[in-house]
Amino acid sequence: MTGLYASLFTIIIVAISIWVLYYVIRAAVRAGIIDAEREMGKIKMPVTKDDKLQEQREALQEERVRAIVADEQRKQAAKAAKEQGK
Repeated sequence: MTGLYASLFTIIIVAISIWVLYYVIRAAVRAGIIDAEREMGKIKMPVTKDDKLQEQREALQEERVRAIVADEQRKQAAKAAKEQGK
């Protein structure tokens, strides 16, 4: 009798696990499809405050990178000019 209850319990747990896994995979696929359509421009998402802040952060980061690259180029040019002068 105990074996029967243990088997039923196992079957119920497996069924619930499969059901949960189905909905998790379904949600992930749906989110992936929505993200892909947004990237392709098929879905227009409203611009939120967080999106604007993220764009500002990305612009500032790009500006910093450009400043660093320009500084390094100036240093390399100065170094090359110094070596030419020797």
